[in-house]
Amino acid sequence: MVDQPHDVVVVGVDGSDKDARAVEWAADEAVGQGTGLHILYSFPILPDGFPAVQLEELGTEITGRARQRALARQPELEVTTQTVVSDPATALVRASATARVLVVGARGLGRIAGRLLGSVSQKVAAHGQGVIVVVRDAAAIPEGPVVAGVDPAEVTPGMLEFAFAQAARRRVPVRLVHAEVPRPAGLEDPRVDRLLAGISEQESAQLTRLAQEWRARRPDVPVETKEVHDHPVEALTEESADACLLVVGSRGRRGLSGLRLGSVARGVLHESPVVAIVHLAPEQSGDTEA
Repeated sequence: MVDQPHDVVVVGVDGSDKDARAVEWAADEAVGQGTGLHILYSFPILPDGFPAVQLEELGTEITGRARQRALARQPELEVTTQTVVSDPATALVRASATARVLVVGARGLGRIAGRLLGSVSQKVAAHGQGVIVVVRDAAAIPEGPVVAGVDPAEVTPGMLEFAFAQAARRRVPVRLVHAEVPRPAGLEDPRVDRLLAGISEQESAQLTRLAQEWRARRPDVPVETKEVHDHPVEALTEESADACLLVVGSRGRRGLSGLRLGSVARGVLHESPVVAIVHLAPEQSGDTEA
């Protein structure tokens, strides 16, 4: 075993078939980031009397297979492995505190497959720090754009920095997607309708300014914008169909609310092949709710 490395890409494995996609994505990301790859396998504490040597052998076998896959994908990559006795989600959340990016695999697409209670990937996405990437499937179009879900009135810079860095490495555009929930049907008061129309126009102008700002900051990355009148989860899921990566932000909170993942981030986890969740620390977001 080795100590948890700092500032590398970490991928969690469990010996299942979903490891392959996560390990390959993490290996590519480590090369792109110019850093190493750390493979982490964790199993829960088992009852007394279970042969420790068997656990060690199991961990060595699982991490060894993952290491071979990573090196087959990226032969020059520096790969380390670690086996720990701990709750898997807890071990991965702890690792996210020092990782540059933490990658986990998840089974299948769709809400029913993704909403299994106790899912390690969901717990890590909700509790982790920094950038958490959940790989459910290979991107349908690897050369597609990086899609970033944005609220023009409340931008999370760290999320956009990650999205543009990914796009620059992959030489693809960034598509800034703003989803506006459709206006309720049957509005009787025209003043309410005018108010909502004014808000929509304001957000559209803010999205245009945001795109202009990032074109100036990153002239090497083409920027597209898309405004969609739909629920954000549905809109981002549809837009990610031709994307290499979907990036969303999640504002960190103190206290009990810190245990919850935002509804949009949680929703797209069930629907999109590869999602990066960029957690913003409470002090960065200005959020001090308990």
